[in-house]
Order: sequence, then structure tokens, then C-alpha cells
Amino acid sequence: AFRIISQNRGTTTSAFCLAHPKSYPRRSTLFSSLGKPSKNGHEILYSEEVTFALEAVRKACVITKKLQDKLNTITTLQKDDSSPVTVADFASQAVILQHLNEHFQNDLFLAEESSDNLTSHVSKQILNACESSKIKDEITLKSCIDLGKKFYRKDTGSHRVWCLDPIDGTKGFLRGEQYCVALALLEDGIPTIGILACPNLPFTDGSGSSSVGCIFVACKGKGCFQLDLEELSNRPPKRLDSSSAALRDPSTARFCVGVEQGFADPVGKCKEMAEHLHGRLADDGSGEILYAVRMDSQAKYGVVARGDAEFYVRLPKPEHRDWIWDVAPGVLVLEEAGGVVSDANGKPLDFSVGAKLTSNGILGARSRLQHEALLNAYQK
Repeated sequence: AFRIISQNRGTTTSAFCLAHPKSYPRRSTLFSSLGKPSKNGHEILYSEEVTFALEAVRKACVITKKLQDKLNTITTLQKDDSSPVTVADFASQAVILQHLNEHFQNDLFLAEESSDNLTSHVSKQILNACESSKIKDEITLKSCIDLGKKFYRKDTGSHRVWCLDPIDGTKGFLRGEQYCVALALLEDGIPTIGILACPNLPFTDGSGSSSVGCIFVACKGKGCFQLDLEELSNRPPKRLDSSSAALRDPSTARFCVGVEQGFADPVGKCKEMAEHLHGRLADDGSGEILYAVRMDSQAKYGVVARGDAEFYVRLPKPEHRDWIWDVAPGVLVLEEAGGVVSDANGKPLDFSVGAKLTSNGILGARSRLQHEALLNAYQK
């Protein structure tokens, strides 16, 4: 069951949020899919699956951006695990799954939210948010949201699963900070497409200019790209490849970690690792990691993939097991950019065993040598 906890904007702001969106000009132009392919080596971005997936997440981002700008007007609920969920989460999931199901009816879907216990009042808010979509009534709305349960049907015979976190980093969303729409396609348990749409993360291409909003797109064995979120941008897709980049020594490597240390690092292990690698913690008395960027959501994987940080560490309580929608999109983005991701024991993550991983902890780095240093620090 849900419990209404707020209809107001959250007020807590992290001092470690990378490129706070309020520091950049807001864009009002709506987003849509990429145009026709050009002869620039980016053909993978125009496969049928990637094209429709990008259309879907861009539609969702139009909605989430509008709702984040008026948080005091939307309802926030509390789930049984005490985590927040908003009208934006439900609207994003409904729009994305409706679009994907329209084009890939034989595929399975696994998504975070469920329409169970949604009241008519909240459903009306979600419908209003989806007004530009094909979802026009409450029955259709709930049906689209619950496409995310199709994964649990055993009679389809499909080996393809789209897993979705409609708003990854809901707490960041509620603070007006970083969040992402995270989508992955798994085939026989292997992530083959990973998409992180980050409406508040600047697109950076090394030119010295930036704009708010980017998408990371990765295809298994074919690379990772950063796109501008806006359709009308003249920025070409940028291939992300750490193998051709100058890499930092682990002693100065930057950690990109979660805002809420109580979840991602409850026993302080990440800080111990950072102190081992850097030689010390920050000098300001905060006990903070010396070189650190903090933000919510899987956007962290994109930040590491493009070289704004080198280490990703997620070490929740030993009994915790991550849902695959919380991990698969970001892992493929970082791996296809030349990075390495493992569980806390250095083993590859296994997405073939069900809706949750069976291992605990995630260590990611921009290169194999950096990952070896990170793993060694963990094992100390």
C-alpha cells in the first residue's frame, strides 16, 4: 500500500551534486528521437530497438522535467519499503512501456512501479501528466504501468526483457537535483542495450560549452555514446572510449558515489577504500572523500564513462540485493565505454538469475588497472 507523505518540494540540497541543474539555462524545447542516420560511424544509434527506446525515454523526460519544475503540485507517496514514489515515476513508466509494447509486443517488461493501490485522485494526476500521450483513461493507464509485470509470465517463451527504472534517484528528483530514466534490453540474461537519460546532467564534449540534459546509449560490443537530450541541438553524438584517454593514477582518482551514504556505504567501507588510495580524507574536518562527486541515480555510471570520475562504488548492507533495473543500464554504459564493473568480490554481475542480482556490492572503474586498484583497496 502507498501512503501520501508530501505534496511539497523537498528542501535538502547536497553540497556535492555535480553541475547542479540550476547553474545552467533551462531548455523548453521538447525532445524526440534522432533523425535519419548520417555517415559518421554512429549507425548503432539507428537500430530499430535503439530508435524506439530513445523515442520512449525522450517522451518520458518531457514529462519528468515539467513535473520537477512544479514539485509542489504533485503527490509523493511512500512505498512499503519507505522509499518515495511520485506521479512522475508512474507517468514515466506508463509512457515508456506503452511505446515499447506498441513496437515489441512479444518482449517481456520488468519495471519498478505497480498500479496496485493507486487512488483515483493520484491516477488523475498521472493522466494529466500523460496528456500528450496515447494514454487517455484510468484503465489504460494502469494497464500500461502494469506491463512492467509481464516479466513474471512464463508462457511467452521470449528471451528478451526490457527492464526499466522510470525515475532512478527519486530522492534526487524531489530535491531538484540529479536523476535519470534508466532502460536496458536483456537478451538471454545479457544486457545488450543500456540507456541513461539524464535531464539535469550537462552534455559535455570537451569544447568548453555545455547544455543541460544528456543521454548515454550503449550497445553490447558496439560502444557507448553521449547524446544531447534535445532534438534540435547541433551537437553530434560523442563516442565515449577510455582506451584512448589519459587516465588518472588511482592515488588521485575521483569517486562518484551516492548522496545518501547510509544506503550505499552504511559501514563506511567506501571511505576506507578512498583513504587507502588517496592517502587521506578531506582536510576540512568533514571526513569526506578527498576526491569525490556525489549524486543520486545511475547517472553516476555515465559520469565515470565520460571521464568526470574514475571510480563507482556501491556497497549496501550485506543482505541487500539490487533489482536488475537499478544496475543493468548503467553497467553496460560503463563497460562499453571501456570500463570494468564487478561485484565486491571481483566477479562479473549475473543478470540471468531473475529480477534481482544474487551478489552484493558493485565496484566500477574507467579502466582495468583502475578496477584492480579499487578491488585491492576493498580487500584490504
